[in-house]
Amino acid sequence: MLHDTIDLSNAREDAAAPAARWAQIAAALRDDIASGRFAPGARLPNESQLAERFEVHRHTLRQAVRQLVHEGHLRVVQGRGTFVRELVLDYALKRRTRLTENLAEAGERAQRQLLAHQTLVAGEWAAPLRLGTRDEVEVLYTRAAVRGRPIGLSTTVYPAARLHGMAAAFAATGSITAALRRLGVVDYQRASSTVSCRLPTAAEADALARSATEPVLVVQFVSVDSEGAPVEAGRTLFAADAVQLSVAHDA
Repeated sequence: MLHDTIDLSNAREDAAAPAARWAQIAAALRDDIASGRFAPGARLPNESQLAERFEVHRHTLRQAVRQLVHEGHLRVVQGRGTFVRELVLDYALKRRTRLTENLAEAGERAQRQLLAHQTLVAGEWAAPLRLGTRDEVEVLYTRAAVRGRPIGLSTTVYPAARLHGMAAAFAATGSITAALRRLGVVDYQRASSTVSCRLPTAAEADALARSATEPVLVVQFVSVDSEGAPVEAGRTLFAADAVQLSVAHDA
């Protein structure tokens, strides 16, 4: 009976040892990433090299890598290898969603570029803006970048009768909030945000400087003024490898 007890104890130690080892490897790799030894976007050494470095079997190494993928430090690209994830921003969807404020909270600064603008009939945007389908809207196409890296593409739509000159106001201020304020909308908030995920079109992937096989997060939204009247509708495509969406339950 004593012999059986000793065997069972050894079995438990053997079972615990690999788990402890992969956790140590994960911690070491995490430190490598934090210190810049493995820079954002860099590919990790292959499995054989890492297994040799840590003197473990590949199975143990893979456990460590899976943990870092789960934490968001690494990403695995089939056929290419394991890479350090680049800039990942926490973007909060809340009643007063503001790109500049969101990124400032993360210690980052966004550059927003007006790519194009049009005046069109409302069409699909009539319902969210409470317009007739033949009423006119101003449509702005913008791109947001952080540290020179594109993170999002937005199509934002405004009722032309009320907010004529939105494109010019945005071009002058570089801010949607400031442009709306210039046109008389002192404050506004999100009435709704719907999130989905899909693959980008070739043009969208090109504008985001990413592969067409990398998914994008799509946020469809409507914003209203202090009286509850819609002033903005649109959709933003976020590069899924750069932006993490969170929902803030603010008042």
